[in-house]
Amino acid sequence: MDEELEKLQGEWAVAFLEVDGLTPAWNVFAGAKIVIEGDHFTSLGMGAPYEGILEVDASAVPKAFRMKFTAGPEKGNTNHGIYELDGDRWRICLSMTGGAAPTEFATSPGSGRALETLNREPKGLPVPEGKPPVILE
Repeated sequence: MDEELEKLQGEWAVAFLEVDGLTPAWNVFAGAKIVIEGDHFTSLGMGAPYEGILEVDASAVPKAFRMKFTAGPEKGNTNHGIYELDGDRWRICLSMTGGAAPTEFATSPGSGRALETLNREPKGLPVPEGKPPVILE
């Protein structure tokens, strides 16, 4: 697996969303996330489930990606975007209309772009060897 794609593995919760220059109310994307497993992505909580193949180009400036949709309302479409990865923070800006990738992390009215900040969701805490987990009620 590509080293950059390896860094994106796991569940990413949407912490910020802007579409066409507008920021929807928090409850619109509360609980939304993107799950990356291998080169496969699943987007949940954004009105409908979306699935597909994620391709990244870490050599591009800014770093670039393609989301090729294989299931959901966008099946058959490809969205191009740019991204920044800083530890457990993943910032993306993508064209939602299949056009060229944005050149900056910004949207504007009628741009057909989405800007998202995602935070990696922590994995379960390890259980010390020989000790059962503590269940709080």
